[in-house]
Amino acid sequence: MTTTWKAVLGIVLIFIFGFVCGITSTSIYAHRKMVEFLQHPALTVSNTLERRLTHNLNLDSDQKQRIHELFLANLDQRKQLQEQIQPQVRVLNRQTFMEINSVLRPDQREQFHQNLAQIRRRFGPALPDESTNQIGAGSPNSVPATAAPTNAPPAQ
Repeated sequence: MTTTWKAVLGIVLIFIFGFVCGITSTSIYAHRKMVEFLQHPALTVSNTLERRLTHNLNLDSDQKQRIHELFLANLDQRKQLQEQIQPQVRVLNRQTFMEINSVLRPDQREQFHQNLAQIRRRFGPALPDESTNQIGAGSPNSVPATAAPTNAPPAQ
């Protein structure tokens, strides 16, 4: 191999190495941010909003602290509001899933229940109904899921 080809090969290998390192570091950063968002979505959004709204205001440390406290107070108030309406949201979600369940064929219902179980395992028990393996069961405001398959995976 001539010296020229060795130099070209070296440059190509350096380029490939840089490309792989860039992809790897970007993936690690994106994964870290995604985990942060999934663990604390409201706080992450609030911090991002705070940073974007105040980044060019040249705030002193006292102003930064006071504004940060205001954002945290807002976050707490929104969390309280969400807790107040959460039961209504659960009932609405349960009704929607019951209506979807009534539209599906038995084989589709089974796959739908598997999809729900998979989402529960991945994101937590935020979907109806956390306490049973049937959509709509366990709530006095819900319609019994008589068409639900008996082999539906348990909720997580």
